[in-house]
Amino acid sequence: MKAIVVGAGGTTRELLRRLGELWEICVIDVDRTRLDEVAGVRAVEVVEGDGSSRVTLERAGLAEADAVVAATNDDDVNLEVCRLARTTGLIRLVAVAARPERAPDYREADVPVISPHSLTARRLELSLEPRRVASTAFARGRAEAIEFRIAEDSPVRGIALRDLHAESWLVAAILRENRLIVPHGNTVLRTDDQVTVVGAAADFPLIVRTFTAGAARFPLDHGKRVAVVLDARADLEGPVAEAINLTRNTQASSLLVVHRRTDTITDETHARDVAAMLDEAEERAAGVEINRRPVEGPPLRALASLTAEESVGVVVLAAPASGWLGRWRAVRALRSSAELGLPVLWSRGTHPYQQVVTPARDTRAAAAAARAAIDVAAYGKGEVTGAAVVAPMFLTGADGRDDALRSLTRLREEAAVQGVPVHRKLRHGNPVRVLLEESEGANLLVLARSPRPATLLRPGTVGHLLARVPVSVLVVPSGS
Repeated sequence: MKAIVVGAGGTTRELLRRLGELWEICVIDVDRTRLDEVAGVRAVEVVEGDGSSRVTLERAGLAEADAVVAATNDDDVNLEVCRLARTTGLIRLVAVAARPERAPDYREADVPVISPHSLTARRLELSLEPRRVASTAFARGRAEAIEFRIAEDSPVRGIALRDLHAESWLVAAILRENRLIVPHGNTVLRTDDQVTVVGAAADFPLIVRTFTAGAARFPLDHGKRVAVVLDARADLEGPVAEAINLTRNTQASSLLVVHRRTDTITDETHARDVAAMLDEAEERAAGVEINRRPVEGPPLRALASLTAEESVGVVVLAAPASGWLGRWRAVRALRSSAELGLPVLWSRGTHPYQQVVTPARDTRAAAAAARAAIDVAAYGKGEVTGAAVVAPMFLTGADGRDDALRSLTRLREEAAVQGVPVHRKLRHGNPVRVLLEESEGANLLVLARSPRPATLLRPGTVGHLLARVPVSVLVVPSGS
């Protein structure tokens, strides 16, 4: 079988290395040096001349050719080669688009076309866009198949396919926990699903935006409401004020104020004070829906039962006082709140959250904290400082610098989807000391709760920091 290849560039040299021996090949080019280079790859016939000339093509044996490849760096030349080859009735014809913008011209001429720039860009895209897994064109470049990873903040997560209202594309397959799912309208997309989307190439930007955009969700993954205890005037000035801010500036639907039943308070002065504080809280929360939940006895004791019943997503509590008993107070507070199983915002009144600090580590717990930090910063158009701490080598026996840098990069990538700036801090030393220093001047520190109960002897990173930092601290469950 005979093939004529017009253009002796790098694409042609690579093609010669790949084609089987059954092909007799003639290469045309105006540059003798380039022809000598292709002749060094394998035994081929070479013709020096203009491939867009019928005379040159006939000299190369166009009448006997079984295939023609137009691969010069000039699209006008390639298109003319294809036109001349078509006049002979040749069926096997393919061209290389020198400029991707000219690909439609080849399609209009009904010539199969390959765009090296597009292929290269597709590979680069997959390296630079962590939420995209694979991409390929088909249907002569008019269609595209793209694989995406559904992230936790993806706007399509938790959405049934029938609600996506797609007209020119569809979800063709879902890989979930290594199990292939052929989706239907009722299929709901989940975090970490690997989704194959097939659609028109012209709608590529829309498809990408739909599946890779990020939307702040906190605290919706846990519940719709913010809960706070109101039992004293200090609560009104501290946790309640911060809870109102959190409700107003997140996706939370309403504020749940837990308080003592006034008809069970024996001290009439206290009862009137609680009623007055509730009224004042509603005045301060203008525009925020408030739900009062009167309980018998101390409101803190009722939180565990109320949070499940009321779809609570985050609880706001007064941060333990510092001082020489600070560690003991922090441990007691963490142990009492652990049964809630929810994010807890330990309030020190440092809202709004323009500067948010969170650790950057390659763990599920750190990822949960980072996700919450990004969301909170996105709501308030704030910034995140990611602190990656590298322990001394004499403690670990290894240099964790590379792991720390990767963690910082992932944090920045995730935040960039929501447009949240991230300041990356790579530090050596003790995590508690580093995070304490980075929290100076910040408004919020976001940490993940340790699965191990805090004790006075081993309060953990969260216990140490809760007792010492001067800012509000959001502690999220490690599995959130």
